Amino acid sequence: MPLNLNAKWPVIAALLLASLGLTGCSELLFRQTCVGLAKDMRYCLAPLPHDFAPATDKPLTKPTAKPAIMASQQTDSNTGVSSPQSFSQKVSIKVGKESHELLTQLELEGERMTLVGLAPLGQALFTLVYDGNTLSSEQSVLLGDNFKAEYLMAMMQLIYWPEQSIRSHLEGGHLVTGLCDAAGDSLVNTSSCRQIYSQDTLISKSALQTHVVQIRYQQNVGDALWQAHISLTMPQAKFELEIEPI
Repeated sequence: MPLNLNAKWPVIAALLLASLGLTGCSELLFRQTCVGLAKDMRYCLAPLPHDFAPATDKPLTKPTAKPAIMASQQTDSNTGVSSPQSFSQKVSIKVGKESHELLTQLELEGERMTLVGLAPLGQALFTLVYDGNTLSSEQSVLLGDNFKAEYLMAMMQLIYWPEQSIRSHLEGGHLVTGLCDAAGDSLVNTSSCRQIYSQDTLISKSALQTHVVQIRYQQNVGDALWQAHISLTMPQAKFELEIEPI
């Protein structure tokens, strides 16, 4: 069933922040694969793209009016990523005036996407596994039933997945990509953006169009996308997510 969390998102995010330091016995849960981003807008998890090349992807340095074609790397003929790839990150989450940090390990292998969350001192918080069809979550029972770690999985895809894949799995929204601004020395670093707008906003005659999600990439020219410092904001939910590669 569709998951519409427009009104509940701040509460869920606050529960996430309040629960990050907890550990204990774990339980296995099966999660919905579609998450609400705003009223009448949701994103459904996408399988690993067959041409996904996270380690060698070129940085976002030019505006794109059409979905970008990502460079291919050797893959299995019937599956996604050919060899296991792993990325460690420090994640900072802020909702309103509350903030917290955790460590994540994102692993890609075949058609499987695994996201592991750890408290700053190394205590296990959750393990999410998405196989392209189902999403399972093994997490501390102390996190409670309202802990929606699958939002982090969805955010990872919105950040790193190819634009064409995101557009195909985004319902009720429109993805726009390009340079965040023209300021700065483009030879030193780039600041590129992905912005998601609601369909209602796009058809509105108002000159003021507010994005539901904005993702800003800051990286040196020539760096892979996975080396970028990421800033994701959802103004309506007063939610901010910062990712720093480790």
